[in-house]
Amino acid sequence: MARCLSLALVRFIQFSALVFYIYIMFVYIGALFLIPLAGIYHLFNILNFFGLHAFFAIVIATAVVASIIYLGYKIPKFFLIIKDFGSKIVSLGFNQIKQFSQVAEEIKSLPIKNTNISN
Repeated sequence: MARCLSLALVRFIQFSALVFYIYIMFVYIGALFLIPLAGIYHLFNILNFFGLHAFFAIVIATAVVASIIYLGYKIPKFFLIIKDFGSKIVSLGFNQIKQFSQVAEEIKSLPIKNTNISN
């Protein structure tokens, strides 16, 4: 009974770690896409506040954010570092899940103890 509970606990923690790493990857990828969009949105609102027509404000805001992204592109290995960071998060999560699987296999291989109390 204790072996089954231990195995269930390890599998639950393994599942929790899997969900955590999937969530972190969604946040990471989402941030890569949403940060430029947020920049465009806020810059559009600022330009619109100062009286620029909406069409001109969105064109200027998109141009400014695109130029900032282009400046980041010109930095040597900048996007490679960003990609490396994401791949290291994935490999870290995968290694943690494998370690939990190894612990679960060790629990499965433990001998079953006889708990009968009989004279």
